Amino acid sequence: MFTMLTVIRKKPEITTEEFRHFMKHDYGPTYQAMPQTRSYVQYYLSDVMTDGAEPPIDAIVQISFDSEEQMREALRTEGYRRAHELRQRYLRETSTGIHSAVVDEVVTLV
Repeated sequence: MFTMLTVIRKKPEITTEEFRHFMKHDYGPTYQAMPQTRSYVQYYLSDVMTDGAEPPIDAIVQISFDSEEQMREALRTEGYRRAHELRQRYLRETSTGIHSAVVDEVVTLV
């Protein structure tokens, strides 16, 4: 399984309720509809340990594919282009707003 985690921060003028509604009902379903997607999970956060250096994190999305090639194929689809267009209204488009990383290793201690 090939998994990406994406840290997401909403635009400051968007309320938490608007953001979560958008993620659940508009943004997430675009990934769910992609045949390459094996798993798509949204985690909503209340950032309690901020130092004010960066805006709070509003969500983390976990998306998994069977392989890196399946992920790359998904990123070339019309569904992904639609997701990109949708997020422009709600999400910050900088590295502090939306930042994706690939999971290299998972260590479970408990």
